[in-house]
Amino acid sequence: MLQLFKKISWILLLAFGQQAAWAFSLGGPIGTLGDAWQVPTIGYGLGGDLLAPKNLGEEYRRNIPVMYYACDANFLDFFGSNGVVAINQSFALLNSSLTNVDGYSTGLTEFPLNSQSINYAASALELSDLKSMTMVLMVEQLGLTDPVRYAWTLHDRATTPGGVCPADQVYNLVQRNFDISATPLNQVQYSPYVNGTLWTYWISEACTGPNPLALANPVQVDPLADGATALASSVNPVVIPTYQLGGFYTGLTRDDEAGLRYLLTTNNINWETPYSGSLLLSSAATGGINYGPPFVLYTSNYTAFAEAALTNDPVTMSNLFPGLIITSSTAHFAYQPTVTYVAYYTNLIGAPAGTLTLVVAPVVTYSVVTTYTYTFANVIATTNSGGSVGTVYTVTVGPLSGAPAGSPNVTNTAISYVSQPNVPTGDYYINTNACGTNLIIQTLATIPSYTTNVIYSATNALGQSALQYVVTTSYTHIYVVESPICAGSSGGGATTNAPGLYQGIGQIQFVASSYDSLIGQYYQPITNTYSMHLISNSKLINQTYQRVITAPDFLMSAADLAAGPASYPPGASIADRNINLNPANALPALDGPGTIDPATTITFDKVGNVYENVYLGNEATAGLSIMTWGSFDGSTNDPVVYPNGTSIANLANQVLVQIAPATLPNGTNGVAYPIQSFAITGGSFMPPYTWSLSSGGLPAGLKLNSDGTITSPTSNVTPGKPTQTGTFDFTIQLTDVLSRSVTWNYTLTIN
Repeated sequence: MLQLFKKISWILLLAFGQQAAWAFSLGGPIGTLGDAWQVPTIGYGLGGDLLAPKNLGEEYRRNIPVMYYACDANFLDFFGSNGVVAINQSFALLNSSLTNVDGYSTGLTEFPLNSQSINYAASALELSDLKSMTMVLMVEQLGLTDPVRYAWTLHDRATTPGGVCPADQVYNLVQRNFDISATPLNQVQYSPYVNGTLWTYWISEACTGPNPLALANPVQVDPLADGATALASSVNPVVIPTYQLGGFYTGLTRDDEAGLRYLLTTNNINWETPYSGSLLLSSAATGGINYGPPFVLYTSNYTAFAEAALTNDPVTMSNLFPGLIITSSTAHFAYQPTVTYVAYYTNLIGAPAGTLTLVVAPVVTYSVVTTYTYTFANVIATTNSGGSVGTVYTVTVGPLSGAPAGSPNVTNTAISYVSQPNVPTGDYYINTNACGTNLIIQTLATIPSYTTNVIYSATNALGQSALQYVVTTSYTHIYVVESPICAGSSGGGATTNAPGLYQGIGQIQFVASSYDSLIGQYYQPITNTYSMHLISNSKLINQTYQRVITAPDFLMSAADLAAGPASYPPGASIADRNINLNPANALPALDGPGTIDPATTITFDKVGNVYENVYLGNEATAGLSIMTWGSFDGSTNDPVVYPNGTSIANLANQVLVQIAPATLPNGTNGVAYPIQSFAITGGSFMPPYTWSLSSGGLPAGLKLNSDGTITSPTSNVTPGKPTQTGTFDFTIQLTDVLSRSVTWNYTLTIN
């Protein structure tokens, strides 16, 4: 039965159009709220799982564009300086792929479908590449999970009434792999492809025993195609192994980049909270309230809004008025009359022959009418008189009263006025800024608008007609306003920032930092300034945040991760990690969307070489090594094996080196920036030294020279003039004659 179902489904897929050749899976909390069906019995939350697949619109993402990483003493003691180099290489590869996700091609053809290569020397030594595993774990930290494992995944498992397992088991499967692209309307966004490889499944069933009891196991349709090539498929490969010993990644694959682009693109707008550890800076302040930059706001007709609210249900209101927050609604039902009017000309009894009189007759019909009473949280009425005044026009086309039969028709227009005291008037806007209402600082224009309602209309065969309508005049305004910025004190000088509609941050950059893991602080606290774009009243508002980092966002550590004496089967985990999912703003009854907040510790196994042995007959036989760390690439250089004595010795010297100055002065756009000269103290680094930028960049108009000076781009002895404003984060690297290096992080603000 299952095989027949699959065949039919594939026929339907082909009939509805060819599917995309790549896709990605979005990660989030395991088995909560709307996804309570994600239980270990059918393959979720198994050993090592941090994430479970989420549906569209329930994704979790990072919303801090610059984040910092470091290695602690446990890592340094085992992996040494070469381990630090491997970590830096992995983040450099991520940085090169996440600088501007909106700027990549539609098809992401600049990224390969398979980025894994083999170092045969490392394969013979059964080494796991430290750089590659770091990249794999970071893809998970950015919000992606295994696209192969969840291309087809179990949703429900049950035994038919009176049946037995496995003969009478019934399963529901869903797809949690997506290709978000412009496609024909008859093509779904779910995809069974990963990096060009088509996947189907088979269901395994154990009935009893440890979880999982049932599992949807991925199967390649073409056994000769590349397997699970995405880096996101190498995180805790429960179903099929993908991380090959001796294999290494040269960068993100197309599917990895597609998923990260979806999460980070500025076109992906989510209701989310900026990171609570950031301070929202003010661009203007009035009366103690922080305001963003001014923008133009157009109001709308309040009468039309009130009439729509009277007769439309909450779902329709939300669709008609995007961003509207409904706090309560009550439906009212009544069997009531509806009055319409019929107008016609007739000869009244006793009237002279040929005298036609206009008659307007009411027609009453009864029906069940549904009306609504609402409470809205963010409808701001800018003017409201509480009543409506309309101009009534009555236009008749017919003979003059008393005129002889056959006289020509004439047109008469009568004008009167009517007041409707229970109809709200004025104008309004929907405030999507949760920090408060806008401050009106200027009125640019007041624009009248007219609403026409026809009371009755009739025409007879002689061309005689009657028409009555009411024209209601309302006014809308064009204001210049400023939106308040949330920056309420919550004690201890901390601030809390309210949620809002935010664009994706568009890029992420990772910056290396020194870290003193003994006291849990950086040697040099880092102040980072960044921007987020809030959407308020259909306008983009650039918000500037600042955070002081005294501990890394991502800390690389090491520990003994062998399973221990009570575990079966014995072995060692290659790495462990945590992830901080923030579901505070998830949609009602759903698992998302949400954010991923600092801080994360990634712990690599440092138990050393682990060899698995099996008892056969009267002795235990030596088995293969199952965990040895190394660093290698596609060159002919020998792999680095960890731990390495030379690598560890290099670190002792680097820790003692300090670079001065510790901070850089602010500059001004278009004004000469004083020449800055860097120098080192401490340690035993040997000259000559070479200075360079290892990440980030200086503002246009400034250059770092190899002698450690910041000058004009055209001269090593002339001050430069920055030509752009902003805050620039960069890392300076010092290299000595023995190719030893140390880095230091700087922030330069140009006003």
